[in-house]
Amino acid sequence: MKFIVWSLLLLGLSAQAQVKPDISQANPSALEMKARKIYERLTGTKLPIDSPVVAQMVAALNRGDTQAAAQLATQDPNFYNITVKLMALQLSTRDETIKTPLNDFVASMIGVTRDQTDARELLTGNFYYMGSGTGIRSNLIPDLLISNNHYDDLEKNRVNLAANLVRVEGQMIATSATATAANPDPAGVITSRTFMGAHALMGTNRRLVEYTFREFMCVPLNEWADTGASDGRIGRDIDRFPANNHTTFLTSCKGCHTVMDGFRGAFAKWDFDGMGIKHSAVNTRGGANNYTIATDTRGIVNKMNKNATIFPSGYPQNDDSFVNNATRTNNAQLFEWRGSSVGGNGTKAFGTIVSNSKRFSQCMAKRVFKTVCRKEIDINQNRELISQWGNEFEASGYKLKALFEKIAVKSQCLE
Repeated sequence: MKFIVWSLLLLGLSAQAQVKPDISQANPSALEMKARKIYERLTGTKLPIDSPVVAQMVAALNRGDTQAAAQLATQDPNFYNITVKLMALQLSTRDETIKTPLNDFVASMIGVTRDQTDARELLTGNFYYMGSGTGIRSNLIPDLLISNNHYDDLEKNRVNLAANLVRVEGQMIATSATATAANPDPAGVITSRTFMGAHALMGTNRRLVEYTFREFMCVPLNEWADTGASDGRIGRDIDRFPANNHTTFLTSCKGCHTVMDGFRGAFAKWDFDGMGIKHSAVNTRGGANNYTIATDTRGIVNKMNKNATIFPSGYPQNDDSFVNNATRTNNAQLFEWRGSSVGGNGTKAFGTIVSNSKRFSQCMAKRVFKTVCRKEIDINQNRELISQWGNEFEASGYKLKALFEKIAVKSQCLE
């Protein structure tokens, strides 16, 4: 009988040991919860219960080194393959949705983040990123310049973008089915096939200005409209007497077009026809079929001066010059321009002015905050805070990876 009782007692104790919960996992410390939250926000994935990364991050947090904790998370390829990719997808097209295929714009943004180069080159650089692998179509003209085949294959084959993407110097433009030419006015992702395809297709190239400001300055058109700025650059296709009312033009139409049309000349030689981007310096009117560009004798694409009879006294675009009409008091405070920002010629000069502004740095901070913290932050209502984050971004050498790591551990993000 004693043997039976003792056996039952041992079995009971054994059963209790088997079902006894792991107190450290059931009631994780505050630092462990913080570490897991930072990791999940930066990678879009959860850590396994037994992952050694948790302990490493907790140790970093315990000694007050939040940056080191975040850096442990960004070592995970999913930081690039999920988080950076999702942010870039939203900026790459007119729809501003993550339900967008992988493309050259997104690849370049992932690459610049991973390689920790100056993020201003996203608007000024002469490069692109591509991958490789079995089943990946990689012929320059048919698969990258006039279609999205290459990036579709990278996505379809679930290629690890963090490890696979390679930077290629020198953007190219297809001039025929078998020939290419160097891009004469490269400006990073602005002159990517995706961004041009979204905003230079048909229209009058005003959308390229609008969406550069929208995506990289976080300013919608209505917020930088200025009815008091000069209307000297407004095109001839804009009616000064809509519905026979000049007041409507002065109080409504003029405000947007003073600034937008001032910058529009930067894109005077660009077009997109549904296949590839075209520039009048290389896609000549005498070129092969489907690779020509419709221009006047000065190389200005026809759409820049279309509907010229609506208001013949308006501004005719004769070259690729542009002026910055967003310099009056309100816009000067909004954008905080730096360097030579009064105007210039071409797209690279335009991208340089935009990326050198303080607003660019602040916008990148806002974009990263939304992506990592999964909530919006209003720049206007949090101007001092966003300005501080923008300054930190600039102090890092405009490194996007460092910006992600800094934002992810902010108290405003972890709340």
